[in-house]
Amino acid sequence: MLDADISDGNLSELTQAITSALKPTSLHVRHLPPRLAAPHALDPIAEPAAAVEEPEPEELDESEAIEPANGNGSELKPARVKKFKPPDYLPELLAGEKGTAFKEFAKEKAPGTKAKKYLTATYWLKERGDSPTVNADKIYTCFKTAGWSTGFNDWNQTFHNLVHSEHLRKAGNGEFAINPLGEDAVTQSTE
Repeated sequence: MLDADISDGNLSELTQAITSALKPTSLHVRHLPPRLAAPHALDPIAEPAAAVEEPEPEELDESEAIEPANGNGSELKPARVKKFKPPDYLPELLAGEKGTAFKEFAKEKAPGTKAKKYLTATYWLKERGDSPTVNADKIYTCFKTAGWSTGFNDWNQTFHNLVHSEHLRKAGNGEFAINPLGEDAVTQSTE
């Protein structure tokens, strides 16, 4: 045994230092997808500078992303990939003259962003489509009728963004209604 003048406090510090020096350290880096910079981060319905729609973030493949299984990082498991329920097309919503009237309204307003398209469809459905609330199925039907791109998976995220910016309000489970701020964004647009 070693004969040294070590107090209890120093002995615990020495033990901890030796233990840390002998324990292998591992650093796990988790790569996140790049964030796109929004030209007007505070205005969710603002047009991008070149009037080009921003691409949706890519979904991660299960084999690409990994995260620690428990807090210590000793085991890795695949990250969960969100599964989105595709919306249903409702042919009776815009049947006959309603479909033609909506197409003309959409062409007149010519919204450039996804948020403005949601507001345009919600406004028209409230004012002329006898539908005070909307959901993903109704918006999807409007997008298909107007000929707008449907190339994204999460049809509910834009609703939540518009609720946060106070252009829409939540009216029930999966149902949303337009607010006066949202109506103003549609009626005042001169695009």
